[in-house]
Amino acid sequence: MTRKTRKPSVLLCLLYAAMLAACPGDRMSQSTTEAVDDSLIANKVTLALYSDKQVNGRGMRVESAQGVVELTGAVASAAEAQRAVQIAQQVKGVKAVHNRLRVQEGRPEPAPRTSSSSGKTRQ
Repeated sequence: MTRKTRKPSVLLCLLYAAMLAACPGDRMSQSTTEAVDDSLIANKVTLALYSDKQVNGRGMRVESAQGVVELTGAVASAAEAQRAVQIAQQVKGVKAVHNRLRVQEGRPEPAPRTSSSSGKTRQ
């Protein structure tokens, strides 16, 4: 007799658990896919900044949330900050860019990159 009463209660528990698992999270929580996408976007923007000759990407921090990129840190000039925003806007998946870069006088401009005789690029 105990066996028959357990089956409905176990079945109800499993049904309840399945219903809870199927419910979407609240709107404030970020799905795993969105978190991975934002991480990928931030990494792509960072790589693009490091690759550009007119921007010193080392002085910048890049964060992304739902495709909105935020650039923070110090740059040598307003032109460098503007170029960083342009670069970020060109990355696939970026919906908007918030420029929180500050111009810091006395900060060295990005050094021009020259090629050596071996064909490798120096930084």
